[in-house]
Amino acid sequence: MKSAFRPTLMPSTLSLAVLTALFAPSAMAETTDQTPSVVLEGETITIKRDQSKLKESAQKVLIIDRQAIDDQLLLSDDTSEALSKLIPGYAPASEKLGTVGESFRGRDVLFMIDGVPQSNPLRDGSRESRTIDLAMVERIEVVYGASAEQGLGATGGIINFITKTNRKDGIAQQVAITASSDNHFNSDGLGGSVRYQASFGGEKTDALFAVKYAKEGMYYQADNRMTGIYGNQGDVQGSQSYDVFAKAGYQIDADKRVGASVNYYHLDSDATLDYENVAGNRATGLTDTAVKYTGTAYRGKTPYNDALTVNATYSDDDFFGTRLSAQAFYNDFTARYGANNANNYQDISIAPNGTLLDQSQNESTKIGAKLTLNKDDLWQDRVSVTAGVDALQDETEQKLILTNRSWAPLMQYRSVAPFAQARVRLADRLNLSAGVRYEHGELKVDDFETVAGYTRAASFGSRRWTQTPVEGGTVKFDEVLPSVGLVYDVNDSTQVFANYAKGLGMPDVGGTLRAITALDQSVSSINLEPIVTDNTEVGVRYTGDKLSADLSVFQSKSDLGSTLEYDATVEGYRAARQATDIKGAEVALRYQATDNAQFTASYAHTQGEYDANGDGVMVDMPARNISPDKLSVGVNYRFGDSDKRFGMTATHLFSRDYPAVNNAESKADAYTLVDMTYKQPLGKGVVGLGINNLLNEEYDVFLTDAVLPTSDRYTGGRGRNYNVSYTIDF
Repeated sequence: MKSAFRPTLMPSTLSLAVLTALFAPSAMAETTDQTPSVVLEGETITIKRDQSKLKESAQKVLIIDRQAIDDQLLLSDDTSEALSKLIPGYAPASEKLGTVGESFRGRDVLFMIDGVPQSNPLRDGSRESRTIDLAMVERIEVVYGASAEQGLGATGGIINFITKTNRKDGIAQQVAITASSDNHFNSDGLGGSVRYQASFGGEKTDALFAVKYAKEGMYYQADNRMTGIYGNQGDVQGSQSYDVFAKAGYQIDADKRVGASVNYYHLDSDATLDYENVAGNRATGLTDTAVKYTGTAYRGKTPYNDALTVNATYSDDDFFGTRLSAQAFYNDFTARYGANNANNYQDISIAPNGTLLDQSQNESTKIGAKLTLNKDDLWQDRVSVTAGVDALQDETEQKLILTNRSWAPLMQYRSVAPFAQARVRLADRLNLSAGVRYEHGELKVDDFETVAGYTRAASFGSRRWTQTPVEGGTVKFDEVLPSVGLVYDVNDSTQVFANYAKGLGMPDVGGTLRAITALDQSVSSINLEPIVTDNTEVGVRYTGDKLSADLSVFQSKSDLGSTLEYDATVEGYRAARQATDIKGAEVALRYQATDNAQFTASYAHTQGEYDANGDGVMVDMPARNISPDKLSVGVNYRFGDSDKRFGMTATHLFSRDYPAVNNAESKADAYTLVDMTYKQPLGKGVVGLGINNLLNEEYDVFLTDAVLPTSDRYTGGRGRNYNVSYTIDF
């Protein structure tokens, strides 16, 4: 008999079973719904083009359901923090607006909203995970490992945010409010949010509208000192955000449906303008802090993320005997970074050396379409076939907005990619999946000039304060990307799976082009070949009445990978092209001890090597690419048949030594964070309480501890903080 308790995470993969937290889930809880989660074998993976079930997948897949999202929202609105705690193999959160160092299985992740790409492979600005508020998300699908079936960017995996859809008849409304505070209730550490949601369901029409406004307080460390400010990447602390979401669908007849959605998300933080960083002392272990800025100097414009995603869909379940799915989308994304007077911004034709203040802004626009056909009942129901074609145009540029200069030139990427896949039942218990995608891509860049601050090659003898001209051109490539997998049903509860797949990514094109310092260069002469990864994985999953478990081991190799290396001369990262080899293993357990008590645990390990000097000798990869080992354990408990629920999560990051970054020691120190949630009905609604970092642990943020261990930036993690919520439906 299946329990009526709804698990925090689906038992799909070695997903992290975080032991989520003290007093209760959801800052945005969908109130009192306690129905059990969908069983494993019945859950469709919407991001998979063949619409396969979890039990049929030859890849590791994790489904994060609405309840788990609600629990994390009560602890924090920070998407990166939620992903880090909910996904084994995802690196520690930066706790800043930027996501530098947040790798997934040692490589890049393709972020999507309802299948619409959010990542910006042409100029990776490390901001793509924050394009939607999780309050608008019904569930998150995580596909582990390289995959080309959704196009560029998924060399490490895919994270697809599936937005809410109304499934109720009539009109329903919901209001949720939250309040948050640091451990000592400092006035500038207070925050909160308010959300309104309305839905309509008719005979053929359904619609949902939601809007949320959130204000984040300043962060305080465990010793009650304010967290240091990260001026360049921007901060989440001190931010305000709002998200407006609308979605509607119309059922034309029993088979045909049209739908459309719009999501606009904006987050900005004045913390970098209102506060200034006070450097700590790495040698003594004293982390940075921040104080109110009392000066009068101009400090630039407010850093922000701004994202608009428009999506239109059409489906027909009986299109000449097949299932047809069509999608057209538009995505406009802008990321503004903090202002500073970095060396690479300087130009003596504008201002004396060292005095020029500037700040960069990434701008990217994507337009695309996807067409998919599915046929299931072939060869006595033993074969299903999927075929289709994708088209994408991506235009990206990085500007220096205070001086109206182009830092990374305008880049236009276009691709057309037909694909075909098949699933074959070879025997009663053995299933084969195979597919191939043909990616034809063209990258076009017009003639441009780098900014003067980059012309500092050793051959010049000294800094040459002139721009470097670069000849434009078009780079074309054609890649055939196969995949094949096997799933063997040992019995009704156990499957063994294995797969091989090629993934496709781009090097940081904009970062490479903007850093050209030699004369007589052209776009066609620069190594801009795509990153093609070979990913293999073997795993086993078990789903019993009480115990669910999975284990997988993987390897991801590339003859011409891309490793980001810090270069002090340009005060940033350069994409170095070398062979890479990444290996790892992950395990997850979920045990339903009673109808009301559930225990979870997960462990993730990743290691990577690369040919740093091009001499065939493989050495350890830096922290920017490889995250520390992570162990999570958790418990969730529901009190009797009531809607009162308690959870606790402990996440331990293991210590690891990394190769030095620009001659600075790079080491991740171990720490353990414990979170608690609790919720229960109160009046006509539901009240929730969350405590983040319950034990008030002192720790160093992975970003500045290991990824960017510079002498002037040493960030301590956020201390204990509290969140309360009240949600009411009417």
